[in-house]
Amino acid sequence: MSSKFGDGRWLILVALLFQLATKSEGNWLKNFAKPKPQLRLMEGVTEHLHNVMPYEQVQFSNPNVSTAYISSTKFQAAGMGHLYFVTNKFIQYILSDQAFPEGFVDVEGGNTIQVDYLSQQWPTLVSHYWASASVLVAGLVFAVLMPLIGLTLCCCRCTGGCGSRSQPFDAKYDSCKRQFYGIILAGLTILISFGVVCTFVSNEYLEDGVKELPSNVKKSLNDTRLFINNTKKEVDNLLVVNFDELEETLTNILEASGEIVKKKLGDVSKASVLTNLTAVVNGLDLIKEDLSNVDSLTRQLQQTALQLDIALKESRITIMNKLDSCRYERTCREILKRFNIQELSLEANFSQILDNDIPKLPDVAATLKNISDFITGDIKEEVMKGQQQFEKVKTIIQNAVNDNIPEIKQNIRQVGNAIKANCEKVDKVLNQVDTTIANSYSPMQQGEGLLKEFSPYRYYVCLGVAITLFLILICLTLGLFCGFCGSRPEGGYHDDCCNKGTGASYLMMAVWLMFLSSAFLMIIALFYFVTGVTTDRIICEPLQNPTPSRVLNIVNRLYDVSTIHDSENQQPRTRLPPSNTDFNISSIIRDCHRNMSLFQVLKMERLIDLNKILEYPKSFSIDEHIDKLVSKIKLEGEIVILTSEAKKQLMRLSKSPLSSINFPAYTHVLGEKITSIDLIQLADALNQTASQLPPSKADIKFSLTNQALYLKVHQNQHVAGMLDISQRLESTAIQLQEHLRFNHSSLRHAVEHLLVEVEQAQHFLYTEGPTIVTKLAKEFGQEFNKHIDQYLERIVNQVREDIGKCWPMSQAYNATIVAGCKKILNPYNGFWMSVGVCSILFMPIIILCVKLASLYQKSDPYPGPLVEAEYLYDAYADRENIPLASANHKKKNVRNKPRKKVTTTPCGNRSSNIPTGYENMSNPEITGNSSANESRHPGHGGSVDYSAHLGRANIVVPSTSPSGGLPEAPPKPTWDFPNGGPPHYQNPISSEYERPPPYYYPGPSGPPGAPPESQSS
Repeated sequence: MSSKFGDGRWLILVALLFQLATKSEGNWLKNFAKPKPQLRLMEGVTEHLHNVMPYEQVQFSNPNVSTAYISSTKFQAAGMGHLYFVTNKFIQYILSDQAFPEGFVDVEGGNTIQVDYLSQQWPTLVSHYWASASVLVAGLVFAVLMPLIGLTLCCCRCTGGCGSRSQPFDAKYDSCKRQFYGIILAGLTILISFGVVCTFVSNEYLEDGVKELPSNVKKSLNDTRLFINNTKKEVDNLLVVNFDELEETLTNILEASGEIVKKKLGDVSKASVLTNLTAVVNGLDLIKEDLSNVDSLTRQLQQTALQLDIALKESRITIMNKLDSCRYERTCREILKRFNIQELSLEANFSQILDNDIPKLPDVAATLKNISDFITGDIKEEVMKGQQQFEKVKTIIQNAVNDNIPEIKQNIRQVGNAIKANCEKVDKVLNQVDTTIANSYSPMQQGEGLLKEFSPYRYYVCLGVAITLFLILICLTLGLFCGFCGSRPEGGYHDDCCNKGTGASYLMMAVWLMFLSSAFLMIIALFYFVTGVTTDRIICEPLQNPTPSRVLNIVNRLYDVSTIHDSENQQPRTRLPPSNTDFNISSIIRDCHRNMSLFQVLKMERLIDLNKILEYPKSFSIDEHIDKLVSKIKLEGEIVILTSEAKKQLMRLSKSPLSSINFPAYTHVLGEKITSIDLIQLADALNQTASQLPPSKADIKFSLTNQALYLKVHQNQHVAGMLDISQRLESTAIQLQEHLRFNHSSLRHAVEHLLVEVEQAQHFLYTEGPTIVTKLAKEFGQEFNKHIDQYLERIVNQVREDIGKCWPMSQAYNATIVAGCKKILNPYNGFWMSVGVCSILFMPIIILCVKLASLYQKSDPYPGPLVEAEYLYDAYADRENIPLASANHKKKNVRNKPRKKVTTTPCGNRSSNIPTGYENMSNPEITGNSSANESRHPGHGGSVDYSAHLGRANIVVPSTSPSGGLPEAPPKPTWDFPNGGPPHYQNPISSEYERPPPYYYPGPSGPPGAPPESQSS
């Protein structure tokens, strides 16, 4: 199936090639016909304009614009995207509507902003700002109350309350509270850590954005100016350069109108075949030259073959004689067997070249003479008469239209001047925009100087805020680590440095830092909050969404951008009413984001009426003058393109011997060998034979050597020469054959076919020539007007849709928004959000820190419910009043004197062991007993025994006598404890009196004051 389809395609291709060959306009003559010089009237006219139909557009040049735009809208949050997202959502929540309610701000007098909405519709204003105002008031209240609360807490703890002093052992659920509060505080600390990180990073990103802002704005301004410059180039190229190209093309078309109409007339009437016929006649010179070359080469080949044939005959006779004389030698017999020397001659085909009766190659002498007769005759002149007659059509038409060409050129120039006037208007508007942008560099440089001057202060203030939060975070972290991992405080010099008491100190340090810095942090956060939210709603939000923005509506009413349409001599335009949103800053931003053309963005239809441009041909009378030109294009008189004499001579040419030359004979000349025996091989064999002959055969040996040398000379001279002549002869014959075909099977068929076509063209021109010329003239005028209309439509379409596509402006605009709102405002708002959240977390953190500090200061675990009850009871028991005058002295003595533990005697008598404590230091008896005990038990010094306090129900402390002495008192029973006090108890070394902890001893019950022995008994 595929092979059939392929064969069908080949048949179609062959048919198309044959049709193109038969309908060719003479391009096949390019191999031998001399090119005719181009007419001067066609100079400057592009090839596609030589034909009136079909119409093809003029190839206009394109502007050389630069696309080196460098502004970028890329923005990477770099890990802060969630903070920015939460912050923007919070801003939208507290101020979801626009910056101010409808009607709150108004413009009066065209340049005055009036705010009078508060006195009339205050509920609407309250409903609009209630959320943001609540945040502001709450922050102010926080900033005021936090220092007061801190002062109150400080006073409370100075009096011993608010967790400053507590029982030294855990209450029942203190262990759970410690873990629970610690976990919650750890979670809040993690939140604070995120806030601290966000504060540092936001401050750095904000500083980077501020530093990059001037360069980013410069890039946007440079891109804007580049866009304006490119637009000017596009406008100038379209309205000036392209019009000059059109004008040049139209001028060339007018000057070549006769040639265009004549050529189209030849195409329609098939008179263009006359050119092919003329080319055939002109090609007779080439044919004559080819025939002369063939005849000359043939004669050279015959002469060379004759010389070679004679030489071979002489060599053959000599070689045979010498070999016959040495036939008794083996080497002579071998060469005779190897080569048939009797047949040493030319091949039979080449021998026929020398045969006069049956020649191998055709004789072209008669044909050459016949062609010479045609050329010396007047066949060329007769054929050229028809060609010259047809060329007169062009001259007649061109002379008729030359009178109208200057007027048409003048009208085209007037159209160009009108177009250039519109170009100047557009350039004026663009220059105003460019001037406005250029004037913005100076304020931008001033702003850059202010940023460089004051931005470091802002940076270091924010850095101080971040460092303050970081110090608080460090204190909280160290407090939690010591609280979670440290041991209980023991109160001695050998305590760990990172025990729970240290954690309590860190937590309280964090509390005091929070109280001291909370007002400062909240004020900074509120300042950033107010300025950030205001900037977002008044600047960034309107710029990002310009269409429904009330802020931009106010700006639109303050600044009338339609003044760019005013000309220098025009009266100032009346300001449009506020409700007109046809052309303002908002519409410019919106249309630019839609990638509209600058003509649409700037509404320049108010300045230039593009519809009038389409009416220029009629306004400047171009159509009228073209109609006059068309009316003068006529064909008068009969046109004879082939005379009878020319026809006769062409018929003779078709019947000449040129059509009967046997060209395949030349092709097969080299198909066979020139000699019957290879001369080189035979020469080598003769040399070998001569070398093998005995010395007695010296004459034969010398003769054979000479003959071998002759054969090589014949091979290099005659045989090689014949091969070269044969190749040249074959090439010339092929060229002659191609020249004689004229894209047909033969010269006869070509001439007969061309004669038929010329006669048909002659008849067509005679019957329908004038009508066709009139029609072609009308089409010429239409095509001429179409070129002008096409250019004017090109102007309208490109100016309205293509020139100044606003995407570079939109990109520069968005890049500026990214540089200001994304890279600066987002970190700015993220900073106050981070500081504000951290400040709000201060309140629960302070509460937890105070509670945990109190819990971390307890040294002992929960001992049980009875000890706890006894401690609570003992806390309200009566105490001995220590005279203030001797208090300091006693304390100093106690501090300087080593403390001893109370021990028991080996017999177990506890009554003799009286403890030495703070309450018993004033009793000499007890002191003496203590000294005695110390002497007996020296290893138990260094700690005070508080067992008397735990058993004071059984100890009677006698009152002092009036004389100051102590009466004798019976021994008091005491309890024996291994460590001189309750389990895990150590006496804290303090300069002030401290209540020793209670201890519960579950001993045998007995009457109060009875010794243990009596109780046990």
